[in-house]
Amino acid sequence: MLALSTVIRPTSAAAVLAILSTRRPQRLLVAYIVAGFAFSLAVGALVVVLLQGIGGSDTGGARRPVVEVAAGLLALGYAGAVGVGWLPRSRHPVGVAGGTDGTDGAHGRLRHLSPRGAATVGVLTHLPGLIYLAALNAIAAGANGVLSGMVQVVLYNAIWFSLAIVALVLSVHRPDIVRNALEQLSSWTRRHGRVMIVVGATAVGGYLVVTGVLALLAHPG
Repeated sequence: MLALSTVIRPTSAAAVLAILSTRRPQRLLVAYIVAGFAFSLAVGALVVVLLQGIGGSDTGGARRPVVEVAAGLLALGYAGAVGVGWLPRSRHPVGVAGGTDGTDGAHGRLRHLSPRGAATVGVLTHLPGLIYLAALNAIAAGANGVLSGMVQVVLYNAIWFSLAIVALVLSVHRPDIVRNALEQLSSWTRRHGRVMIVVGATAVGGYLVVTGVLALLAHPG
């Protein structure tokens, strides 16, 4: 559930769309995916394997439910703040900002992008946020060993990067189709971005609060 909530994000969709408008999108998309995937995977390995989850390695993972509840409340608070207009929603990808809605600026800045620049954008548009850290905590709590935890982290990131991966595969034979589809998707996310943020953050926050509270009730000590 947490992974699916991150598939369609205005920042990554705009970045992928801008890359598809360049002369050699496949090479740039490969750099974008490989660099971003490697970075987020390294963060996942650090949290899940080395730190054994954000809640630490205390007996029975007693602190993990508390972390989940706290993260859930933060997500619910963020959803409420965006919903009432206290916080503005992000309009453009990190480091790729420009025009009024971000797309025009992204196109201009990425028109002559190098593979190294695409790799940087891949990292910047997939910086670990609240949802990813909460997911890593949940993976660390439920994984049966290091191998199981790393497999789940890889699967999570594969879902997170699925939009860019699908765009790369389709761009080889059907570049116009995937470009038009992403343009429509980006247009839709710009129009409904605030609603998407509120609904997504509320769903994630509610899920984390419920699972955390249930875990605390199951292990009150």
